[in-house]
Parts: sequence; structure tokens; C-alpha cells
Amino acid sequence: MDNTFSMELKELVSQSREIAIDLGYDYISTIHFFLADCESNKSNSLLKFAFKDENEFLSFKKTYTLEKQDHLNLINESIPLTKEAENTIRLTETERKINKHLKCYPFHFFIAALKNSQSLLSECFLQDKEALNKLIEYYQELGEYNNAKIAESKNSSRISKKSILSRLRNLFSLQK
Repeated sequence: MDNTFSMELKELVSQSREIAIDLGYDYISTIHFFLADCESNKSNSLLKFAFKDENEFLSFKKTYTLEKQDHLNLINESIPLTKEAENTIRLTETERKINKHLKCYPFHFFIAALKNSQSLLSECFLQDKEALNKLIEYYQELGEYNNAKIAESKNSSRISKKSILSRLRNLFSLQK
């Protein structure tokens, strides 16, 4: 498991995998991370940022639901990230470094996703040219940057030099 991933980001990775499978996908994209975050019911979820109400969210989610396919075999297997999700993971590490945080948090991931013009999530926000700035403001208002610093001051540790991407792939691999 990646030493630079916060517990919150590790949970999001796991939940995005479940969402992808539940919606009929055999891969994980930034949309699945987004949907997992919106379903988390956490106070810092993007649900309130992106949608007026639950019905709007459910309608959005429905557009990303495939006809049910038999993906039960995927439950015990790893499923790949899309290239755009892999690139966003790399950018997440960059966001962490820019903000001088010891750990990568979900807000790093979502800011990276909107900065990544190739991400499926950024395509959802194309009509709002200020979406990235609004997202950063949203996280600042919630105190996410400060919360990360506080959490890190309690748990300061050395950052592993291993590849973030290889450890993420290990997260998705389940031993048989």
C-alpha cells in the first residue's frame, strides 16, 4: 500500500473499484472516483459542490451505468485503471508536493483530475471554465488544506520513494 496515500484516499480507491463493478465496468476511471466520493456522505464530499440535489446526482450516475453485465468474476480480481486515471494519480502526487503535504488526500486527486484535460471527470466540467478555481475554493472553505496539515503533524513519517503507481496497482490486486 502506498505510504503517501492517506487513509481517506485509500478508502476512495477501494470504493471507486466497487462503484465501477456495480455500474458494469471492467475498468476504473476518474468518474468512478468521483461517484464514489459523492456516495461517501462525508462532509467534504463533492456531492454538494457538483449537484443541486440528490436527484441530479442520481441522474448523472444513471448516465454512467452500463447495462448489467456479469462482472461477478471481477470481484476477486484486479481491474485496471484507465490511462486518464493513471495520469491523474501521477498528478495527485504532484499536487501533494505543491501543497507540501506528506500524504495524498482525495482533494489532491480531484484537483489533479480537473487539471488533467484528458480525464473523464474534467470533461464533465468543460462548460464551467472556472470549475478548477471553484473546486479549490470549495476545499479551502471546508478547511481541507489545514485539516491535512493538522493530520500530518500528528503522524509525521518518512515518505517512501517507491512508485506511487505500482503501489496503486497492488491495491487493486487481490490475492487468490
